Order: sequence, then structure tokens, then C-alpha cells
Amino acid sequence: MRKTTFLFLVIFILIMGVRAQDSVQVRRYLQDLCAPAMHGRGYAYNGDGIAAGYIRDQFKRMQIAPFKYSDYFERYGFTVYSMEGLVSAELNGNPLELWTEFAFAPYSRSADAEYNMLPIDPEVLVNRNALKEFCLKNRKQLDNCLLYVDMTQCEDQNIRKKVDEMCRYLHVWNGEYAFKGLVLGVKEIPVWSFAFAKSRCDYILCYVKSELAKKKNNKIKLLCTNELKFHNTQNVCAFIPGTEVPDSIVVIGAHYDHLGQMGAEIMFPGCHDNASGTATMLDMARYFKEHPLRYTTVFVAFSGEEAGMMGSHFFVRDSLFDFSKVKLVLNLDLLCGGDDGFMVVNSQADNTKGFYDALLDLNKQMNKRKGGVKEIKSRPNAANSDHYPFTTKGMPAVFVYTLGGKTGGYHAPSDTPENASLKQYHRIVSLLIKGVEKVCGGR
Repeated sequence: MRKTTFLFLVIFILIMGVRAQDSVQVRRYLQDLCAPAMHGRGYAYNGDGIAAGYIRDQFKRMQIAPFKYSDYFERYGFTVYSMEGLVSAELNGNPLELWTEFAFAPYSRSADAEYNMLPIDPEVLVNRNALKEFCLKNRKQLDNCLLYVDMTQCEDQNIRKKVDEMCRYLHVWNGEYAFKGLVLGVKEIPVWSFAFAKSRCDYILCYVKSELAKKKNNKIKLLCTNELKFHNTQNVCAFIPGTEVPDSIVVIGAHYDHLGQMGAEIMFPGCHDNASGTATMLDMARYFKEHPLRYTTVFVAFSGEEAGMMGSHFFVRDSLFDFSKVKLVLNLDLLCGGDDGFMVVNSQADNTKGFYDALLDLNKQMNKRKGGVKEIKSRPNAANSDHYPFTTKGMPAVFVYTLGGKTGGYHAPSDTPENASLKQYHRIVSLLIKGVEKVCGGR
């Protein structure tokens, strides 16, 4: 009996040692992917290109073969803004702190001048007739003017929504009005999004803490270079051949790009979004290299997700395999934290419910040994991550993201490895691996 107990303890220690080592490796991936040398894995300073090279090196190190393209890179490109160089602002002669006190929108026109700030009510801004009348009345001031909208004084949610929509589609108004752009007074600087940064905008758009612009006749001096250009990029593709049915396919993917940089000073590390998904994909690749599935497993690190799922749309259009042979697409995005479990998007489709139900059954069993997650929730399909283009072609695709726990925030410079928890990592990833094995022919 003592020998059996001793043997059990030895095996347990060895297993836990492997698990701890895996967690250490994932943390290293996060540190590497969020390092300053990656430039936020965005479109400025070739950040995503540097990250792609790093991911390729990890596949090579694990001796996982390239998929379809001999250098692992599925190349494509798209038009997007890139903000490099100095970015600064002075309000009434006082320097403003980038990000905490002001920020440019990622699709703002370049700026290098001092502008008058002409106040305008948000209700007038979103009413075309009222806006034209306002511009006619103030036509002598518009040549060197940015309209200032204090959004903290707007309580009408419908108006706020219309202002937000106008800002997103500001390029539609190019040349129609003589003012040079907009300054929005805000309580907090809003998150960055490149989904609207693909069309030329002739207007400046920036955000300033409203508490700093209380006086009348404000002047703001702005400097930034933001260029709209064609961005060459790549998905990174690797595969492990299936042991029994190699023509059937499982796809495990994650987008590796993030917001990059707002000029030379501010970097968005993107640990939670989505170095975490990329690191998890690499860790699962390591596992399935040692324990291959019956089906071929394709690993894809997508670029361009922040610009509107450009990489996954291109991957699907590229048609590298027979879609009818795809048994599962598992998209990993936003995987730090997880104290409250995780969400499965598109879990109730006819071709994905089996995987979701398998996760529920496995979690129930694992929780008997206190090894599962708190909860596995379900959401209908949505165009909110890289699983979606696969679903448009009828493939069984789900998107998994964590719930609760410590993360560095969303689309903010604070999204760093130091601000992110991996406390639930092993529970979540062990469950996902077991789920894939159960429905896709594991050991």
C-alpha cells in the first residue's frame, strides 16, 4: 500500500511539473509577443510582420510542418492607416499627455498646426441641415477650425450614438464642410479600433479630456503623421498530419495582430487581445505534436483581425482545402483570466452543438475532481472574431473567450502580461484539448 501511494505521488509530481512548465512556456510566449520589439503587433513599424516571424520560428522549433506555403506564410494585404513618428498636443499652450489626456482616432488625418476650437452642440452636429446652417453662420472661422463637441454634457443616448456613427464614417463627409475636423470632449479616452481605418479621411479626429477644455476660445496645437497605405501582411500556417484520416481537418486558429502603436510613444501590447489566444494555439500545437489526432490539424495565426477579420476572410477565400472535410474550427481569442469560465460563440449550430455538449460533459466530470471551470456559457453566432468567415461557408466553427478574472483591459496600453492572470489557464486549455480529442479522434 505504501509503495502504491509513493508511486502515485511520484506520478502526480511529474504531471504537475509538466503542467507548471507549460504555464511557464505560455507566459514566455506572452512576454515575447508583447515586447516593445513587436511594436504592438500592429500595422505601424511592421509590428505584425515581426510577430509573424516569431510565430513561424516557434512552429519550426516544434518541428511542425508548414501548411501549403513552404515558408509558412500565406501572403495578402489590405489598405489601413499607420501612425508613426511623433504625436503631441498642446491645449492653450499646455502640453497634453498622450492617451491619458488626449488621443487621435486611428483613422484621423495627419496634423501639424494650431487650430481654434469652435464649440458646437452634438444635436446640431448630427443634423445635416442644422450643421450646414451652423457652418454658414460661422464660415469666416472655419478655415483654421476644429469643431469641439463636449460629449460629457450629452445625456441623450440616441444623439451620442449618432455622433459616434458620424465619427466612424467621417470620411463620407470629405470636402463637404470647411472645418478641419472634430475634437470630442470625453470623460475617458475611448478604445481604439481599426475597423474604420481603411478609407481616406480628410478630417482630423481627436479626443480630449473635457475637464481640460472648460475655458472659452480654446486653441489646440496638434502633431501626428497618419498615413493610409497598402499593408502587406501574412497568416502563418502549419499542420500536423492525421494518423488515420488525414484528408479530414481540424483548424485551430487565433489572431496574432493587435493595435500596434499610436506614434512612437504609445504601444498597445495586446496581451489579452490576443497574445493569449496565440500563445494558447502554440501550446496546443505542442501538445498535438506529441499526441496527434486521427484528423489532420491545421494551425493558423491570423493577421488583420483588428482591421475587420481580414486574415480569416482571406484564408477562407484562398480555399486551401475541401471545406466539406472540416470537422471543427476552434478560434481562440481573449483567453486571459477566466475565473468565471468561458463563452462558446456559435455553440448551438447543428454542426457545433456536439462539441459544446462534449465540453459540458467533460467539465462536469472534471469538476468532480475540482479540475474543471466554473461555467461554460453559450452565445449565438456573431461576426465578432475569426471563426465567422468559416461559418459563412458552412464549416463548424466556434469562438472561445474567457469570462471574468484579471486582464489588462481591452484595447488599452495597460493590456500587458503583468496585468493578466493565467490562474485558470490549465483548466481551460485541458478542457478544450479533451473536447477536441473527444469529437475529433484523439487518443
